Amino acid sequence: MSTTKFTYLPDELQAELKSIASSICKPGCGILAADETPKAMALRFASLNIPNTPEVRRKYRQLLFTCPKDDLSPISAVILHNETLYQKTDDDVPMLDMVKSLGIVPGVTLDKGWVDLAGTGGKEVFTQGMDGLDERCKEYKSLGCQFAKWRMVVNIGEDIPSVEAIEEGARGLAMYAGICQRNGLVPIIEPDIGRAGDHDVIRNLKVTEVVLAAVYKALADHHIYLEGTLLKPNMVTSGTGCTVEAGPQQVAELTLLALSRHVPPAVPGVFFLSGGQSEQMATDNLMAINQMSGIPRPWMTSFCYGRALQDSCRSAWLGQEDNVKKGQEAFMVRVKANGEAASAKPL
Repeated sequence: MSTTKFTYLPDELQAELKSIASSICKPGCGILAADETPKAMALRFASLNIPNTPEVRRKYRQLLFTCPKDDLSPISAVILHNETLYQKTDDDVPMLDMVKSLGIVPGVTLDKGWVDLAGTGGKEVFTQGMDGLDERCKEYKSLGCQFAKWRMVVNIGEDIPSVEAIEEGARGLAMYAGICQRNGLVPIIEPDIGRAGDHDVIRNLKVTEVVLAAVYKALADHHIYLEGTLLKPNMVTSGTGCTVEAGPQQVAELTLLALSRHVPPAVPGVFFLSGGQSEQMATDNLMAINQMSGIPRPWMTSFCYGRALQDSCRSAWLGQEDNVKKGQEAFMVRVKANGEAASAKPL
């Protein structure tokens, strides 16, 4: 699609997308990723002996969205799962209305998971969900969603990721972004380079640079309006099996180097995924990133965390009605800590 003869989005649509992105990029604020699939929730609940049913998941999301508004002020937006869009609170209030009443911008996950990429022996995957994507975007926009998310999964191994996997994943992100934007949804671009493996932090840096370069080339080829997008990347960390774990200062430096080399300044915000980091590790690394000086940073840098905001909350709640307040208190502690990390300034 790379051509010099193409059509820009209408001015009104560009203005709408830019306004939505700006409303999410509030200083000191980040995004709550509450879009776990029922299958993912089963994994989160299993170790805590919490039943994984639609009603229990509804109760859990209700716990999150009935926290006091002021205590959730560091959250500017939330990514929801399709299931949550049609659920209501005990008081018969739609979850979407609850989110909006908190002053939080609602969004939704659009991908449908991953399938093995042919010829890779199951070592690499490709994101699915293009079928019916335009119709789903229209539906979610009509419900009040303002942005969306699509995850490109990248694994690091001895001979992966392959160029083919990176290019196909980047192309998928670009196609999704274009469909979102024409329907008035700001697309979150999420190239997620997994931490599994024994690779060191420099190997992660190299893969991150190559992936970001491919993603933004694809977005350029598809003429995506960058001012109306957000980026949700991994931090540059050591693999979970590496004998030497990179500390916050090194993570911050290498993460910002990779981003500064490949993410255009037109992108308004970078919201990091936690990628299986512990709650404290994710907060410490974000704090170090925002306190780092000497590396160009033309975009906002904040958080888009799921487990790193909710693990202690679920552990305190345990699926019990009597523990709702405990769960909320644990959740609000993490929200406050990450809001402070997002507000940090270069030293």
